[in-house]
Amino acid sequence: MNARAEAAREGVVDRFLDRIIGRRAGLGTHVLENSTEEILDQIGRGRDLSLWSMASKGRGKKKLVRKEENYLYSTRRFPNNTANNTIGGGTITSGDYDFFGNGVGDTGTAMGYFSVANLTYLQTNMDKGGKIPTGRGFALYELAVSFNADALGADISQLMDTFELRYEKQGGQLVIHHGPIRNWPGGVGVSGYAATATTASSTTINVERASSGAPFLAAVRRFKQPRLLNANESFKYTINAAANLPKNNTAVALSAFCECCIWLFGFHFDRIPQ
Repeated sequence: MNARAEAAREGVVDRFLDRIIGRRAGLGTHVLENSTEEILDQIGRGRDLSLWSMASKGRGKKKLVRKEENYLYSTRRFPNNTANNTIGGGTITSGDYDFFGNGVGDTGTAMGYFSVANLTYLQTNMDKGGKIPTGRGFALYELAVSFNADALGADISQLMDTFELRYEKQGGQLVIHHGPIRNWPGGVGVSGYAATATTASSTTINVERASSGAPFLAAVRRFKQPRLLNANESFKYTINAAANLPKNNTAVALSAFCECCIWLFGFHFDRIPQ
């Protein structure tokens, strides 16, 4: 009796061997041909990553993961008024406002909306709030904070000066403070408009449109090393809002509701069903 046959008599080891050498189909565990060093090197260099199952004799390699480039994003409305669509004084209640904690189909009030009954892909593309689903992973290279296209400059400016961005992973085991959101330009918006309203023939024509930084996708912050989010990992971004402007301690006063979107761009990995 050889060593493997002897170990198989133990039961647990038998099931382990079933998974490793494929004696029973459909168990969902694979031995990869890719070395760990190769996988980490390809992710670090931003190269196209393919994972291959260890081929059985007479069979070719089998690709396990599909890779696509896309955004991962979450949007919240400020001020946090879920009772109506009246801006009132436009004040902001100080405190933490979480992003990525809600997915498509969750209630809109969770993200500060009144008219949005359930979140759609206009607000987020999270399948399940706060956690990466099984069979999916992300290697994200860009981080930005943007605003709705018709937001006004004075409103965006106040939020950029009073919002601080924080990243947490695995229930706070990792916490990174990114500082004021003005350090993380949005790279999107409407260009070709003036920064202030103009007056012509005693008629005010509001042509003001603004953005967080230049509305140009190359004008965003890019990580040298990707932010990795693996299956079943929990994470969130949080904006800590101040009620008053630091420069003069006057209260924030928005003239209209603003939608603040935190987005990351990079590689999305999906496990191909077997």
